[in-house]
Amino acid sequence: MNNPDQSSSTGYGPRKGFQGRYGRLYFDGDERKFEQWKVKFVGYMRLQGLKDTVVTTDAANVDAGKNEEIFAKLIQCLDDKSLSLVMRDAQDDGRKAWKMLSEHYAGTGKPRVISLYTELTTLVKAVNETVTK
Repeated sequence: MNNPDQSSSTGYGPRKGFQGRYGRLYFDGDERKFEQWKVKFVGYMRLQGLKDTVVTTDAANVDAGKNEEIFAKLIQCLDDKSLSLVMRDAQDDGRKAWKMLSEHYAGTGKPRVISLYTELTTLVKAVNETVTK
């Protein structure tokens, strides 16, 4: 009766197709989609009047309340893996959580290399393509 694809591991209901207020902003942990998700989330932060707090380089003048609000909004949009990356080290610090996610998913270090490797090793040639084109 229960469709395993439609329920979470806890049995509390639908998990796929993340619906609700943040449905289009949900990041599923796929490194290949991080850059696009990042653009969407920054756009959302702008609509909320919080973009300057996220992208500013002047950490000394960051409003603490806005920073906490960014964290609260950000964690609503993350899958469990991404949430576990930031929930302890960046508690109520939206800027720090944002930086941690950016470094993990889009950085030039090991995660980025792994992402590129995965992308290259999963390439599939279309039926009408040749290897030399």
